[in-house]
Amino acid sequence: MKKFFSVIVMAVALFTSMGFTACSDNDDNDIPEVVISYDKLPTAAKTFVETYYPGVEVWRVEKETDKGVVLYDVDFKNGHEVTFDSNGEWLEVDAPDGQSIPAGIVPVTIEQYLEQNYSGYGVNDITKVAAGYEIELVSGVDLLFDQDGNFLRFD
Repeated sequence: MKKFFSVIVMAVALFTSMGFTACSDNDDNDIPEVVISYDKLPTAAKTFVETYYPGVEVWRVEKETDKGVVLYDVDFKNGHEVTFDSNGEWLEVDAPDGQSIPAGIVPVTIEQYLEQNYSGYGVNDITKVAAGYEIELVSGVDLLFDQDGNFLRFD
């Protein structure tokens, strides 16, 4: 439910900002989002997809440019989603509710913490944030870790 609410808030914000952008005299030619072909992804993003999602069909790839910041969103037919930065480094990996993201994406120190404290619970979502990493477990528990993978707090 938390994700659903977040998506709704982001959608409203996006549509509102698109309306203001359309009315402005801003000439930076930012395109909110455009569907692109898989082969137009940065090499690092394609390597990530081939490493962690072998054999999973890519459903859609979108390129978003906002104030000069480029993001790539890759949606898979199995419902998983990955967001990459302009260099092809992952920013967020999300699985459908009740499912886990592929093994090996979560940094080792966080994996070790989770194994010791939440053994058997999979990671439903991992997001790189300013503080480090935000993790949502399949059980719905949200955890925040620093950039070195040390547990900070429940989120």
